[in-house]
Amino acid sequence: MAKLREWDRGPWSGLKVGDRVRVVRMPPGCDEPGYVLHPDTRRLYMRLIARGRSLRVAKIDEFGVPWVHSRFRRKDGRTDYHSLSLNDETWVKVHSRRKK
Repeated sequence: MAKLREWDRGPWSGLKVGDRVRVVRMPPGCDEPGYVLHPDTRRLYMRLIARGRSLRVAKIDEFGVPWVHSRFRRKDGRTDYHSLSLNDETWVKVHSRRKK
């Protein structure tokens, strides 16, 4: 794995593949002038927040950033697949309710 720079070490650095997280807010500052958030990414955040389900961390990239995958069924029956990196404070870790 590549060496992490100081700014790469955020709350996401403790996540591992298989951990469950829930997206609960939009990226900080996304509504401020000059912040660019692609409309498709904005829509994905809004849909994940509204759905309220947990997502499994699918991979950790070479920079140590965790990624989640999601899918949504369209009205016509087809499926849309999305990936999202979690390198900000938009998520919370979800703990299992099952007793171990």
